[in-house]
Amino acid sequence: MAHVIGTGSYSPNAKFVTPRSYLAKVVNHSAGFALTQVGNVFTLNFAPTYVSLYTWIFHPDFWTWNSDMWILNRIITDCYYQQVPDPTKNPLDFTLVWSRSAPDHLPKLLFAPNGSFVTPIQASFPSFPLSYWARPT
Repeated sequence: MAHVIGTGSYSPNAKFVTPRSYLAKVVNHSAGFALTQVGNVFTLNFAPTYVSLYTWIFHPDFWTWNSDMWILNRIITDCYYQQVPDPTKNPLDFTLVWSRSAPDHLPKLLFAPNGSFVTPIQASFPSFPLSYWARPT
């Protein structure tokens, strides 16, 4: 399956490396429209105001909890929009930011389609398996 992705802007930079295990949250920006999530796929539906449908997909290996190190520019595999009812997937530019923002100052990702940081909605990444820190038997 071919990936469709717009141009990403990254902060602190595209090659910034973060351990996946330290990230518990992603803050997506919805601009006040309906944001849905199914696993690692987020969809922003601008109906009834507009006919646009935005979709962004986190790398499945990143989405599942792991202790690997990840480069910011490898975390999003697809980011596109569709003009409903046309099924054509058009590249959608985005911003992905590693942050330690208030109120908790814990590491998180901020994702903004078209660089628009309006109306944040927080989602949780899958957490570590309960047996991860357990002593082997």
